[in-house]
Amino acid sequence: MPGTSSRTGRRAGGWLLLLLLAGCSGGRSSPCPQTGEYQWRGLLAGPGEDDFDGELARVARQRDRQFWALHALPLGLNAELAIDRGKAEVRQAVERFLREQEGWDFTAASGLDPVTVVDSWWSAVGAYAGAGIAADAFRYGVLRDQCYPAEEVERARAQLLRALDGLHLALEVTGTPGVIARGLLRRDYPGGGDVTTVELFDEQGNPLPAEKDNGTWRADQSGRHPEIVWVDSCSRDMLIGWVLGFGAAWEVIAADADIADAVRQRLRADARALADNLRTVRPNGYDLELLDADGRTTYHGYLNENNLDRLYIDGSRNGFHAIMALGIMAALAYIVDDAGLDDYLYDELIHRRRLAVIARENSIVLNLDNVTNFSNYNMAFAGAWLALRHLRREESARDDVLQALEVQLFDTPGKEFQPAQFGNAFYDLVTVAGRCRAAAGQACTQVPDEALLARMRQTLQEFPRPPFWEFARENCDAQEIAAGSCLAEDGQTVLTVLGEVGRGGALLVAEPLPMRLRPPSNYYWRSSPYQPNGGSDGPNLYPGPDFRLAYWAARWIRRVEP
Repeated sequence: MPGTSSRTGRRAGGWLLLLLLAGCSGGRSSPCPQTGEYQWRGLLAGPGEDDFDGELARVARQRDRQFWALHALPLGLNAELAIDRGKAEVRQAVERFLREQEGWDFTAASGLDPVTVVDSWWSAVGAYAGAGIAADAFRYGVLRDQCYPAEEVERARAQLLRALDGLHLALEVTGTPGVIARGLLRRDYPGGGDVTTVELFDEQGNPLPAEKDNGTWRADQSGRHPEIVWVDSCSRDMLIGWVLGFGAAWEVIAADADIADAVRQRLRADARALADNLRTVRPNGYDLELLDADGRTTYHGYLNENNLDRLYIDGSRNGFHAIMALGIMAALAYIVDDAGLDDYLYDELIHRRRLAVIARENSIVLNLDNVTNFSNYNMAFAGAWLALRHLRREESARDDVLQALEVQLFDTPGKEFQPAQFGNAFYDLVTVAGRCRAAAGQACTQVPDEALLARMRQTLQEFPRPPFWEFARENCDAQEIAAGSCLAEDGQTVLTVLGEVGRGGALLVAEPLPMRLRPPSNYYWRSSPYQPNGGSDGPNLYPGPDFRLAYWAARWIRRVEP
């Protein structure tokens, strides 16, 4: 490969920046003739291309450094943390570390030990931890395949391996094959020492608590991790988050000679156990229920197409459940690569029970106009992403999922409050990737939607900059709310006030807010873009797994070859 290429529009400047940041060392076993030589293009350009967004890449690097220097310290997984606003020197040290320096070790840079200056780490829960694992998988794949300096690639590989240890831990601590935790916390880090756990069973062997709830703290059940406590009753949103991590990791490491076979074998075994849990027919005659360590189905662990909020109605054809179940099982079957699991996916779920058709025809119920639950949208788009990337057979099923994405989810004729209007980067990315027919191991076969990609990039550009401290936002004050119209904080954007008509009585405006005007969120893809006010001047520091997932996935997905 030549040093420059008209096909990729390679520029020396981007790579010079990387060399200055990271240095260049040998020892890489992947086929990179020299730093910066690659012959493919992602949906978002890399550093050797004319349309590379160097500023967005710089912010992404800051966010990755924040994540691994602070948030991932306890478990290698995404977790929010808190530093009291009164600790001005500590918070300023975080600011300097991210904005003025380039290293990955906060203690070496600041002289401060995070374990002593951070007030608490929140639990690492599946919805965000899995997104973080996916981001780190795609980041490693991009750095490896775009021939970044070896030091950068090796660091990203080590970080991904630590994240995969955390993913395995989420299954191991439950003590039951195929059972996965809702969330994890370390007792020996601030925030975890005061957790009270509940036994799985009472002295008579009855499960505790007597009435199944949406999450109870448990002690480690494996006998290997006394420092870990975990929350049970993994729900659909947490499960599909974990599976995002499973699928992305396998996509990137399946054929990587620099990853030990033992890592792949462990990931495959965990995926098989999780798939077996879900496909087992329960005494009630239904499958696609997530069994917990206490022998009961988790509170929100129902994915069967005949289930409506824990109630079975045969023939109900729940498209929301169908698209999630299809995506989850497609990703797990892709990893396991087993004839029996493939038969279950393709013969049982797709041919006999027609889950892809149900998704195509019955997902519109997600849009409840002003009382829409945007977490449900996030789960449905994650299901579509997993199905479109990991279904390896049955092109007609992929067509059905793409139709569900286009008409049932993204842009339903005659509906308001829908993703085509939101400007949520992950939803836009899923739609772009679906339209261009990208899949795991397969570049786009059609030219991507450049307008939608541009909107996605703008959304990422407008994210709160690292370090992302929580903040209070008031686009509409009381007087403006009463008048029915308000001028947003930017002094330019006029918003039409609808009143307290949202889910749970939330205040809504008619126009989706651009990212630069939205209140803070620990995961924007599940938050309403129509709420103008929110947040607080509290102590929390957000790791930004929503940004990281969308950015690195867009860098990873290949464009159609010219």
